[in-house]
Amino acid sequence: MSNKIIQYDFIGQMLIGDAELVGKYHFPQVRSSLSVPDSMPMPFNYITSAKNIANQWFHFFIRDYDFEKVWYNFWKYEKYIKAAKGLISTDFSLYRDEDEDLLIRNCYRNRVMACAMQKINDNIIPTAGFAGKNTWDWCFDALPHHSSVAITTNGTLSDPEARRIFVGGVDALVKTVYPRNLIICGNFPKWIYDKYPLINIVPILSYSQMWHRRCV
Repeated sequence: MSNKIIQYDFIGQMLIGDAELVGKYHFPQVRSSLSVPDSMPMPFNYITSAKNIANQWFHFFIRDYDFEKVWYNFWKYEKYIKAAKGLISTDFSLYRDEDEDLLIRNCYRNRVMACAMQKINDNIIPTAGFAGKNTWDWCFDALPHHSSVAITTNGTLSDPEARRIFVGGVDALVKTVYPRNLIICGNFPKWIYDKYPLINIVPILSYSQMWHRRCV
């Protein structure tokens, strides 16, 4: 995907307004945030039915299908995003076997959504997604430095290659944006605490973990 295609993305342009564009593919710059969830975030698909939304955090570590509608109808969900205590921004997936154009577009959409949410809610934590090493020279563009950043282990621990990419991607993230707080959704290797002692590691439950706890 060329810069030109992103430049003329109508939805993206409407959502980011006059945001600064940075990096290889001109992603909108996301503001720094030191916010950390003070309660367990709920999946975003519960936001319209949640009680006490002002006291609840939400995350987008669910199937892309379940929140694609927010991209096309952001204004429909604006009142919920504004009312929530805080959100971890969208995680349009970056799969290692996808075409690079789609990877770039999904990364772009994640930055757009984070910027749009930051306009109406001060507690927005950007999400960092990455695929193989070929994405590391652009997939962290426009993320704030020395900020809170969120990642997920969903689908990364099921086979050796996925684990290798996860480990390398986290290293690249840390060396690129120096996160102050790293929110990790899902199971993750506990050596991460020792490997990054200067980073505040904040674990949160994945959708499947939440359901498992409800069923036991």
